[in-house]
Amino acid sequence: MKRRMLTRINPQAAQNITVYNFKERIFKRTDDVSQLIVHFSLNEDMLKNDSEELSLQTSFWDIKNSVEEKKIKELNEGIVYEKPDAGGPQDVQAEQKKSLRNQFNFSDRSSVVYASKVKMVGGKTKPPPPQETNDEVCRSDIFDAFVSLYEAEQAKKMEEEKKGDKGEAAVMMEKKKAMQDDVLHSIEMKRALKIMERVMIQNQFFSIYSDYKYWIDDVDSTHATVLPLWRIYYGKILKKQVTSICWNPKYRDLFAVGYGSYEFQKNMTSGAICVFTLKNPSHPEYYFETPSDTMCLEFHPQHPALLAVGLYNGTVMVYDIRIKGIKNNPIYQSTVRTKKHTDPVWEVHWNAQEGSRELSFYSISSDGRVSIWTLMKNKLEPEDILRLKMVAPPSQKGETRADLDEEVALTGYAGGMCFSFNNVNPHLFLVGTEEGRIHLCSVDYSSDYLRTYQGHYLAVYAIRWNYYHPDVFLSCSADWTVKLWTKNKENPIATFELPASVSDVQWAPYSSTIFAAVCADSMLYVYNLGKDKHTYICDQKIVKKMKPTHVAFNPFDPIIITGEDKGGCSSYRLSGALMSDPSFIMDPKANAEKQRAEMDNFLESLDRELYCGD
Repeated sequence: MKRRMLTRINPQAAQNITVYNFKERIFKRTDDVSQLIVHFSLNEDMLKNDSEELSLQTSFWDIKNSVEEKKIKELNEGIVYEKPDAGGPQDVQAEQKKSLRNQFNFSDRSSVVYASKVKMVGGKTKPPPPQETNDEVCRSDIFDAFVSLYEAEQAKKMEEEKKGDKGEAAVMMEKKKAMQDDVLHSIEMKRALKIMERVMIQNQFFSIYSDYKYWIDDVDSTHATVLPLWRIYYGKILKKQVTSICWNPKYRDLFAVGYGSYEFQKNMTSGAICVFTLKNPSHPEYYFETPSDTMCLEFHPQHPALLAVGLYNGTVMVYDIRIKGIKNNPIYQSTVRTKKHTDPVWEVHWNAQEGSRELSFYSISSDGRVSIWTLMKNKLEPEDILRLKMVAPPSQKGETRADLDEEVALTGYAGGMCFSFNNVNPHLFLVGTEEGRIHLCSVDYSSDYLRTYQGHYLAVYAIRWNYYHPDVFLSCSADWTVKLWTKNKENPIATFELPASVSDVQWAPYSSTIFAAVCADSMLYVYNLGKDKHTYICDQKIVKKMKPTHVAFNPFDPIIITGEDKGGCSSYRLSGALMSDPSFIMDPKANAEKQRAEMDNFLESLDRELYCGD
């Protein structure tokens, strides 16, 4: 049989007990382990009658009871008794028990303590030793620092806009859900209200709408006229100037107006874009605010909802007018990172070349760049197709190439003011500069000009290729003239002098010989080269004390619109002598051949030596 030995050590006692050592401020393992095991415990409350402990407890309780009875007696003696109706006290002991209000001898006591004084302890440290640092920076370092700071600000702004857009989208979804059952705020109600508003406007201006639809002057009239229709303006932007007008290529009643300022000596502020319709000219259908003055705009010919815009600060943007929101932000916008222009953008034009996969548009600026902007997935991709170089004036033709290069290095690039792409050969385009020169350029050959045309003495404000003849174009300038050119001759073949600076010129889209020009004398002039090749056949006073800035023909109807420097637009209907025959719409191909023949007849009627001479 195996022997077992009993020891005082408990085999089940814990061996890894740790306690906190306050001296060393750490937990330490201790070897002091209790080996005691209690198998049975009982608390006893019985005492012997003859024990000393019982006598002590009995005397303690007797003293305590006597003290309490004495206190109760003193309290009862101090009670004021209420006298009954009979007079004397009755059952004093019962009244005392009844009126005993504080049987536990509670008492309220209050104490006053001193408020502790606030002590302030201050200290003084030695200031850090100053240190001087010196460094040299160049323009490129300053530019890099500015670009990095600007990119950080733009990234932060985009993050905030994304957060705001998410919040705005959630709010808009909630509003749409709330309005689904609300008939007054439904989409059908809005459409009905818009139709009713247009009906009321047409009833109010019934005579104007009748003239717009049915008025036709005598076709055989020798002196053509224009009939004033609506005066279009928006109350919020009356202090702005009309800087651009463009008709929509699909909807014949829709046109966009850009608002900015040509007074560059003043502080330039934000601009605006309004899209009006002739169905309701009292209020714009769409309204967009731009961060800088709007200088130019154009609708896409195949996608009529896309609107390319150029601003005074060199930014180009693309709007989708179908997107309606609180902010009305553009879907594309150029930045410093994407090499935006450094001077005002004077004109934009959508790329009409076939075969390109992505949408793109051209822009020209005073910084001497002609750029193409491709609409990528999330940004605008820029590419400079031409740098406008300075050209020596005719009086300095004897200068050497080195002298010319030195002059270009001192003066920089030529400032571009306008450009126009050929309708038959989209790779050819004309550029007008601040020096009064016109250059023929090609998208495929950007190292030099194909030809330079000299005839203007001041800045060229507008250049327009003829819609039907690929070799004829018009130009207007601040030198009070409108000039007619052919592609193969460097001098103008015809000059039309006007009494003031010419702000804009436009060919009629239905005729090869009709064009209109607006001057600073508040006049609209319309020419018909097929009837009179020397002077205008129609002049119209626009508005007193207002200078017209732009003119635009409607591509479908005989309507012309002019913009003014006070923010208003005036619309006119052309008379029969300025209209085309129905073949313009019924058979465009036959009309194109007819119009080209009319322009050829006009060119043949000019002086042969002037037109054909070298």
